[in-house]
Amino acid sequence: MSRIIVIGLTAVLLAACQPAAEPAAPEAPAPITATDQAAQDAVWAALEERYLGMETVPSDPIEALEWREVHCNFLGGEIGGGAEQDRAVNARIEEIGCMRQLEDAQALKATRMTDTAAVARLDAFLSRHDG
Repeated sequence: MSRIIVIGLTAVLLAACQPAAEPAAPEAPAPITATDQAAQDAVWAALEERYLGMETVPSDPIEALEWREVHCNFLGGEIGGGAEQDRAVNARIEEIGCMRQLEDAQALKATRMTDTAAVARLDAFLSRHDG
């Protein structure tokens, strides 16, 4: 009986000592094609056209998020114009809430999960900031 136990324990120990299988390497993201990039550029141009001239934040939460996105992107390009200008731009960035955009989009998506159109717009927003 003790031989059976020793053989069984030996088999268990040998099985436990076997090297684990290597996990599969993560797949590289698909490269963005020229067509995809042109479509993204067209979407962005439409957002800029709609929101850059608009000084007040829209009342719709998703439109407000897109408005912030466009204005924050514009303000990011204004950095580097001198110390005084940078202070003013940074104050406006803080006022608009540029640093909270992703968190706000994720929270809004969580509250609108049953609205497929809203989720699609929020997914598009989040994909523009995936990096």
